[in-house]
Amino acid sequence: MWPWALLALLACLPATALPASPSTEARLQQVEGAFLVNFLRYTDWPPQRFAASSAPYVVTVVGSQDAADAVAAVAAAAGDIRGRHVLVRRASMATAADRAAATDLLRGSHLVFVESSARADIDAVLGIVRGLPILTVADVPGFAASGGMLGLVRSRSRLGFEADPAAIHDAGLMVSAKVLKLATLRGAAR
Repeated sequence: MWPWALLALLACLPATALPASPSTEARLQQVEGAFLVNFLRYTDWPPQRFAASSAPYVVTVVGSQDAADAVAAVAAAAGDIRGRHVLVRRASMATAADRAAATDLLRGSHLVFVESSARADIDAVLGIVRGLPILTVADVPGFAASGGMLGLVRSRSRLGFEADPAAIHDAGLMVSAKVLKLATLRGAAR
């Protein structure tokens, strides 16, 4: 099953060293995008979360346009997942008007990715989606230990991820045991 093999391979890929050059940052965003696509592939949502059997998976990126574009490119290259297209959109939390518009975007998502450039918005994002069957992912250290579900983390020269199984379960989601086996498991401070 090549998608699973890809996820395992990505868990072992070297992360980039800081400071990042533009090409290195773009590569890192592509690797993160591949993680997100595979998280979609190995997560089950309640059936009522989809308006129709052909409704797309909706991924909302809170962060830079470059990050959203990278995720969209990886999703397009990956093709459909379980017969569903992947729709990637970007939300901004910069102004009060942006936050109001972002609320609807976030709540209508299957996966919300908070990119490191938007780390200041994590609490607001988690508050908006709390209690909804929305997989929350960020590339910010400590995310999975502070209420998020999956946190992409750099460990030495590798990119891996942490998971909070309780937060995933509480949202009514089911992430494959194959994925959780690759994660460092964390518990949210509740």
